[in-house]
Amino acid sequence: MKTLLITGCSYGRVYSEIESELKEIFDVDKVVNLSSDGASPDRQIRVVIEWIAQNGKPDMVIMPVSHPNRFDLPIAKDFDPLHNLHARTSWSNNIVLDGLNDEIDKDIFDKFLKYGAMIYQIQHPTHDYLFVKLITFQAYLETNKIRHLIFDTGNYYEKMWMKYLSIDEKNNSGYQPGMRKRDLIENCPGIYKFFSFCSNVWMYEQMTEEEQKNLIAKYSLNEYEQATLHHHKEQVIQLMKHLKKEGAVHG
Repeated sequence: MKTLLITGCSYGRVYSEIESELKEIFDVDKVVNLSSDGASPDRQIRVVIEWIAQNGKPDMVIMPVSHPNRFDLPIAKDFDPLHNLHARTSWSNNIVLDGLNDEIDKDIFDKFLKYGAMIYQIQHPTHDYLFVKLITFQAYLETNKIRHLIFDTGNYYEKMWMKYLSIDEKNNSGYQPGMRKRDLIENCPGIYKFFSFCSNVWMYEQMTEEEQKNLIAKYSLNEYEQATLHHHKEQVIQLMKHLKKEGAVHG
């Protein structure tokens, strides 16, 4: 039994609607979608490792990489069979997507989120953390001979982040200090074109004007809106076929 794991955020929910197509495209027998709304890259990685610990190795993993300013805290009200007491939250919206543990003082926690958002308003280092996690996770999958497809889904590095990640006022090197690891991501055959390809944008660009009108009321979107657009299953099937044809599946 060859199993395909999908580990995403809300962008990944739609994969549950195309299980038969995924089985055919990637030659697997079973599709398990572990995606959850608001999931951080940490959560995406952790759920795969825990699923493997409980069920054994899958044949393949697909990881459409979520936003790095999301994170988990050990404060959920109830245990999750794959996530223990990890609660989903984000510095950008200061909300908890899982019930808050009764032992956590709500006023103190609100202050924690407020001060944390101030501390993390300079977001460049969160990308540094993400790169380390991706390098490590990709190596784990490769070591265990698990096929994988890892790509950016909503960050649109080429337009939205590369100019900031390239600031080096002292040496003008084209890299933020301490960020040469960017090259490891860019040159990794197991991570697909991370800084030049954003799947949400690619899917938007493939749509006809009529398809855009049917998907969204405001079909002429700015860069951020293109990057964070949730697509229908037809666009995702097209994406999967494209990525396979491009040789983006590693292992």
